Amino acid sequence: MKKTTLIIGTLLAAVLLAGCTEGTVIYQDKEMPISEAQERIADQLEVENPDRDLEVTIYDESDD
Repeated sequence: MKKTTLIIGTLLAAVLLAGCTEGTVIYQDKEMPISEAQERIADQLEVENPDRDLEVTIYDESDD
């Protein structure tokens, strides 16, 4: 019974995670995952503003 529950749980998790794909953007003439572009932009801003710890978020704007 525990083995069946584990298999069903694993399959359910795999199906749910299959829909979680990270988008990509073009940044500095290179295509990269959004998380990498966010990190690079934040790093550049922090170099120019060493007294700040910055976080950058990229998201698609909706027309709601």
